[in-house]
Amino acid sequence: MAGKGGFTLIELSVVMGIVGLILLLSFPTLANFREQVYLESASNQLVSDLRLAQAKAICFNETQACDRFKFAKTGNPPPGGSGTALLSGRSGSVRKVIVSSAGRVRVE
Repeated sequence: MAGKGGFTLIELSVVMGIVGLILLLSFPTLANFREQVYLESASNQLVSDLRLAQAKAICFNETQACDRFKFAKTGNPPPGGSGTALLSGRSGSVRKVIVSSAGRVRVE
């Protein structure tokens, strides 16, 4: 009888070692990616909340506030109601949510 097909213990150990090394090297990259996704999600949520407050100010014809920003009846911020909110991650990455004096809300 010829030898049976299969893998030796040494071959399996080498493959498992290579897979383990690849996973070990990919964890920092995955953690950074996860942080970027959370930061983008938080900034998008803040923009959504600000635009909702802006829409409510126009619809209900009264001043609305969200976070530290205010919107007058016209949908524009009153004097001192505009500005920038900085959202930062653990690794130092930053997203800016900007409310302009004209009422535009954007993310940088």
